Amino acid sequence: MNTTAHTIEKDIVMQFANATKNEDVALLASLLSDNGEFETQDANLESVASNKSEYVNWYFKKLQQTQIDKIDYDNCIHCSIGNPVVLFNNGLFPRDIKDVSERSKTGLMLRIEHNKIIEIKFCYAFAVTENKYVFDCKMAKIKEYEAKGFSYKEAFGIVNKIGLKDLL
Repeated sequence: MNTTAHTIEKDIVMQFANATKNEDVALLASLLSDNGEFETQDANLESVASNKSEYVNWYFKKLQQTQIDKIDYDNCIHCSIGNPVVLFNNGLFPRDIKDVSERSKTGLMLRIEHNKIIEIKFCYAFAVTENKYVFDCKMAKIKEYEAKGFSYKEAFGIVNKIGLKDLL
C-alpha cells in the first residue's frame, strides 16, 4: 500500500471512530459501502452478516445504550492480518459477550476499498492489545480477593457480581 492510500485509510478509520463517539449517523453511513457486509448480533447474541442499512440501525441502537469514553486502535492478526481494528470502551462496545468462554474484548475490523468501508467484522486477535478469555479475567480477580483474605467461595461470589468492565 502506498503512503497516500495508507493516509486515506487511516483518515477513514479516524472518521469512523469520530462518527461513533459523536453519534453521527450521517457520517457513519457515508463511510460505508452500499454493497458492503457488516457484522451485527441477533437477539440470541449470534453474529450475523447484515447490509449497510441494517448495520447502521443496529449500531446506533447500541450506541444509544452507552457512551463512548475510550477509543483504541490496533491491527488484526488473525482473519484479516494487518487490517485496522477499532476498540471502543476497552473492547466492550458494540458486541455483547455471551458467556465466559469468549474473549473479553471485541474490536471492529474495518476492510477499506476505494475509500469506503466494505466490511466490518468482529475481531478478537490484535497485534498489541491483550485479549484474555472472560474466565481468565474472573480467575485473576478471584485470586486478588483471595490474596486479601477472602475464601475462594467469597471471592467467587463477589467476582460473579462484577461486570466485565470492572474485570478489565
